[in-house]
Amino acid sequence: MENVQKTRRLFASAYGCKASRSFLIWSLSAAMSISVAPMMAEVSSDVRNFGTQLVTQVKSVTGTIIDETGEPMIGVSVLVQGTTTGTVTDLDGKFVLEVPANATLVISYIGYKTQNIKVGSQHAFAIKMESDNEVLDEVVVVGYGVVKKRDLTGSVSSVKAGDIQKTASSNAMQAMQAKVPGLDIQQSSGQAGSGININLRGNRSINADNSPLILVDGVEYGSTIDINPSDIESMEVLKDASSTAIYGTKGANGVIIISTKRGKAGKTKVNLNAYVSVNEPTNIPKVMYGEREVRRLLDAKNYKDDIADGSWGTHHAKVEDVLGTAPNFGLPYSEMDVYNEGSYTDWPNLLLKNGLTQNYDLSISGGSEKTTFNISMGAMVEGGLLKNDKLARYNGKLSVDHKVNDILKVGMDMLYTHKNHDKRSGNVFGRSLYMSTIAHPYDADGNIILRPSPYYEAHANPLLDDQEGAYDNNIVTNRLFATSYLQLTPIKGLTLKTLFNVDYQQQHEGLYRDYQSVSELQSAKGSYISNDQNHYINYTWDNTLNYITDFGGSDHSLTLLLGSSTKRNEARSSQVSGYASAEHYYKSSFYDVSLIKTPVNTSSYTKTTMQSYFGRVNYSYKSKYLLAASLRADGSSVLAKGHKWGYFPSVAVAWRVSDENFMESTRDWLDNLKLRASWGSTGNAGTSAYQTLPMVNADNQIYYEFGSGVTTGRIPTTLGNENLTWETTTSYNFGVDFGFWGNRIYGSADFYINKTKDLLYAQSLPLSSVYSHVLSNIGKTKGHGFEIQIGGVPVRTKNFNWDTTLSVSTAKDEIVELSNGLEKNINGRTGQIVGQPLNIYYYYEADGCWGVGEFETYKADWEASHPGKTLDFPEANSTTGDVKIVDRNDDGKITDDDKRVYDRSPKCILGWNNTLTYKDFSLSFLVYARLGGWMEYGLYQQFRYDNANWADLDYWTPENQGARFPTPGLTKQNTYAASTFYEKSSYIKIKDITLSYNLPKTWISKIGMSNLRVYGSMKNFFTFSSVDNYDPERDGDISFPLTKQLVFGVNIEF
Repeated sequence: MENVQKTRRLFASAYGCKASRSFLIWSLSAAMSISVAPMMAEVSSDVRNFGTQLVTQVKSVTGTIIDETGEPMIGVSVLVQGTTTGTVTDLDGKFVLEVPANATLVISYIGYKTQNIKVGSQHAFAIKMESDNEVLDEVVVVGYGVVKKRDLTGSVSSVKAGDIQKTASSNAMQAMQAKVPGLDIQQSSGQAGSGININLRGNRSINADNSPLILVDGVEYGSTIDINPSDIESMEVLKDASSTAIYGTKGANGVIIISTKRGKAGKTKVNLNAYVSVNEPTNIPKVMYGEREVRRLLDAKNYKDDIADGSWGTHHAKVEDVLGTAPNFGLPYSEMDVYNEGSYTDWPNLLLKNGLTQNYDLSISGGSEKTTFNISMGAMVEGGLLKNDKLARYNGKLSVDHKVNDILKVGMDMLYTHKNHDKRSGNVFGRSLYMSTIAHPYDADGNIILRPSPYYEAHANPLLDDQEGAYDNNIVTNRLFATSYLQLTPIKGLTLKTLFNVDYQQQHEGLYRDYQSVSELQSAKGSYISNDQNHYINYTWDNTLNYITDFGGSDHSLTLLLGSSTKRNEARSSQVSGYASAEHYYKSSFYDVSLIKTPVNTSSYTKTTMQSYFGRVNYSYKSKYLLAASLRADGSSVLAKGHKWGYFPSVAVAWRVSDENFMESTRDWLDNLKLRASWGSTGNAGTSAYQTLPMVNADNQIYYEFGSGVTTGRIPTTLGNENLTWETTTSYNFGVDFGFWGNRIYGSADFYINKTKDLLYAQSLPLSSVYSHVLSNIGKTKGHGFEIQIGGVPVRTKNFNWDTTLSVSTAKDEIVELSNGLEKNINGRTGQIVGQPLNIYYYYEADGCWGVGEFETYKADWEASHPGKTLDFPEANSTTGDVKIVDRNDDGKITDDDKRVYDRSPKCILGWNNTLTYKDFSLSFLVYARLGGWMEYGLYQQFRYDNANWADLDYWTPENQGARFPTPGLTKQNTYAASTFYEKSSYIKIKDITLSYNLPKTWISKIGMSNLRVYGSMKNFFTFSSVDNYDPERDGDISFPLTKQLVFGVNIEF
């Protein structure tokens, strides 16, 4: 319905006021009169007399046409049946027409049922239009084609241009968050230009990428940060194997198809979109500040004195016992000076600033019946939260489609992107959290202090990189994504199409770190310079044959697709890097590589190719019984000889139960009930080029003398595997689509099962080998989940509408088999375990801290209940005030068997999208929840050390023995401290609140506008979680905070 309303508004804007509309109708009538004049001249006199009699019986009729909500409908066609006489409704839904007394009016509008009304003796009409659900069926883009949503057999979700436009964002993927069940989208960082982490229906692979394939206009594209969201018409998410198998080895993790806007025949349209956004951190982790930090030092001193003589809680250190009265490390102040003055430093707030984002888009589209075009330009400048953290992106797009004749059609698309990215060091914010608040960043004269920490001399001032010329990381990218096609329709129903795409990227990255920058001050090697040049060029050539036919009185419908695809990817890179002298150079010194004392030169070239053949057949009987089957064969150069080809079939069936005759009694409340089932196989060749071959690399530490010269040696680095082949995922999907009461309530539900075998897995090798591992096809995983999306219009009146959509999804994955019967493969606190999820932490579980005398009591009780056994806990798990580790198997020891699994993936993802409309005002809000899962919170990791500030934790003291975290007075690092790092990563966010107003068309039409929308948005402002002062969407990372945005924007259409 929303699309229909938009069409209605565009129709109104195209014709403007009543006078211009009347002029258009008069012009059309005149043109038709001229065209039929020669025929009319030959009509007999009797017929002319009969026509004269009809004219004398003409009368005037009026009417008002409204939709189902009582809203006047603009631009509805009112035609006298059997003639060319007609008109359209005005802005108030009214019409006036001169008609014969015995005429029949034909009332029609796209998306609504056509009505035939006899005039008779009536002069005034009140007509209510009814939705035509058959016409309103959306067309959905699928692999190498389109299909009506009612005819879908697979699991596909869509996000349209209107939803994308409402989400003012530099990355179109953010418009899909919480709107597509099964799609897990996480912002990776709050830095300018940061990417998006995307996962669809859980994890399948251990080593290979789990991200879905992203296509733009049918061609593989990659990251969406290069795309201007205003250029997008729709985004379809293909989830089950019957939808993705047509993409073979690229489709194992799902497919996202982005369709860009194209021109349409008719009036030229101009669109201008602009917004400004103020960006600030969502949450800043809380560290100990001022006297709270001093209190920690006092408690540490008290603990050390307590444990020395065993008299708990009797020692009370004084400030002068823990703060020095003389400056440490040559600092211009002492700790006592700061304490007495109360002049503490809030390091994160010194470092951070509010960022400003500006975005401007202009598009022009239109054309004739033969040629259509779309031209757009965009400029976006995103300011980050740190100095010198900024992304500038400039986009240009040109699309042209030309119909040469009834048989031949040609077209082209060009997308150009230029990015200039000034990037800051990834962890400079995290460093600021560890700085003592007793430390001062500047001396009395305002000069920056290189190492201001009174605890630890090596800690560099995190503000160093803010100094002019101290740090410069500049990345300039130019990308041209050009596609041309030729399409032949030699006979009805048969379409032949060839498409060729070139995707060329040129990237230059320069990095300069002054010897007094944060990183190099600690390395003490001098000023670092790096200059990278990267070139990527990808070719895609697709050829398809598509045949559509009906037979058997149109009861049977058949669509046949055959095609081939050829891809070639090339990458060239070169780098010069090394250290210059310990001197101050200048900003952008990376251009002058001659400054490097001992340059390290590297270069690389890779080429991969893929050849594919595919086919699909869709069959429908009476639009009730649907069948789809596909097969794709992929041959990839990255795999070994004899294993290069993979074959990926799929089958899907669907039954539109609601169309059956025995459902006749449900017609007044059931609009749609369709059952779906599918099976399919997809692949993943997620490995880089040449992994099947043994490789050697140069090593500067190895030299060979040849005559008077010395040659750098080569060492073996990679053990090849000539048996390497595809990962293969087999998927099952069972779904239902439904709609009730004129689709006032609608939705779908799906249950799926994924099974993956021949995992690309780094198999460990014996220590006797010169290689640590070899990439092999070993292992299996499985996963399953449930998705449901329910939408509806709970309230629909003349002036007020409430549209709502709720999406809920679950996903659970599991490792079924590892290499050679291996049950565990643990590396530190992560790894893989048979029977457990793919993405886990694996470590001990903490249960608070040992209180005074508690361990002795525990030991006595345990040994009493385990006769003949002795409790054998290590010292690190028996010290008063230290972490208490859970003996999970109750064997009296703390071993690896006591470790537990912390599943990092969410158990449930929920999205609730609402739009409330009152007349020309609209209020929308989006609620997003990610429930279940664990994260390793980075801020907790520093409490093990005395030489840095701590998070503001609830730590153990004799007066606070029920605390979760250990005492700060431990004399050595706690072996089991990491057991306290884990926090539940569940959160609920109100992701977006937007208030908009569409100015009345009667106002804006006077200045040539067809639509003017102004809006304001609050994004990411409200987060609810169990972790205070932190945004869990960062998944425990503290290197950079996420942002919340206050947005003001305008959309204008001419």
